Amino acid sequence: MKLLDKNNRIFIRFTAALLLFGSVLFYITVNYITRSEIDEKLEVSQQRAISFIQNGQPAPQFSPIVEVQIISEKTTSTGYSDTMVYDPIEKEDESYRQLISEENINGKIYRITNRTSLLESEDLILAIGGCTSALALLLFAWMYSRSSKRMWEPFQRHLDALRQFSLAQNEPITLASSKITEFEELRTALQQLTEKVRADYRNLKEFTENASHEIQTPLAIIRSKIEYLIENEAVSGEQMATLGTVYEAANRLSRLNQSLLLLTKIENQQFGERSPVSVNTIIREQVEMLGELTDSKNLQLRTELANDLKVNANQALVEILVKNLLENAIRYSQPNDAIFIKTATENITFSNPGKAAIEQPDRLFGRFQKQNNNGTSLGLGLAIVKKICEVNGWQVGYEYREGRHEFTVIFSC
Repeated sequence: MKLLDKNNRIFIRFTAALLLFGSVLFYITVNYITRSEIDEKLEVSQQRAISFIQNGQPAPQFSPIVEVQIISEKTTSTGYSDTMVYDPIEKEDESYRQLISEENINGKIYRITNRTSLLESEDLILAIGGCTSALALLLFAWMYSRSSKRMWEPFQRHLDALRQFSLAQNEPITLASSKITEFEELRTALQQLTEKVRADYRNLKEFTENASHEIQTPLAIIRSKIEYLIENEAVSGEQMATLGTVYEAANRLSRLNQSLLLLTKIENQQFGERSPVSVNTIIREQVEMLGELTDSKNLQLRTELANDLKVNANQALVEILVKNLLENAIRYSQPNDAIFIKTATENITFSNPGKAAIEQPDRLFGRFQKQNNNGTSLGLGLAIVKKICEVNGWQVGYEYREGRHEFTVIFSC
């Protein structure tokens, strides 16, 4: 849930509760004031009617507003009250506020009733309440659509700038300033953080490049010296076997160094150049390049390539991805096995026979993870595949189905 939506939900709930409480309080207050005014007017009208009778004037009669009756004795049904009176014109009952008093005037007991309609006061209360509610809703709508969004606009700009930020770019991140203190502090902190990350990235990149170069040079010397000793006829058979082991270890170290350097470059997104790449074309090229390896194990490579599958990516990375998955299938296949390579509209699958599913498949794409402790594998091929998929937003997964290991890369993610 977005922060703005969360804030608006809290504001809506608080505003709704406040409006409800305020409406009830407003109604009670206005109703009290209105009825107090009505009661005062009824008291004045009552005194006027009593004065007329005391002065010998005719008792006022205007039903249902004023009614005067002569009764034999006083009752207890006096005072203020609300009542319903039938209106013959409207042909319906209407609500009234009435004041009933019984006065002994000139030896006679008069029951004097004064009434006033409550419809006008109720309409007034409803009108004022409706206007107040409408203004509150308009105020909330304005705050939601304009004020809140404008207030959070600097934060959204900072977020967009961070999404477009890349460690490979030469220029520091550019963040627009705002008049809000908290967002200004956030801008300063982000600029300092990104600049430190860029500096660390440059240092790490320089270190890995230098380390790789410096390691490759002594490795080349070691391999050259070993080759010279191997060609020396004075070397005994036992010494030859030892030199062969050392030579193989040097080659392995060289490949390990290159693989780790490749992983670092992929993580640092140094393969930034992208273009439409034909996956089917790369598969055909890799199948041809690894032909000698498959022939040596008498493996059958069967391809089922759909319509030209293209992805927008760095071509070198796609080549490495296809090569590593194909080499993995070849490495763990037995002689005379059949390897299938299938492409669909948005994915590619490599499969090879296997007697059982791989244990702990969740660790399969980790670094230095090997199947069956294969001695020729560095345990980095699938880790490189995983990293290539991550930087491109793809998915790679493993399944064991119908006696075959299947590795699938989904490009539409």
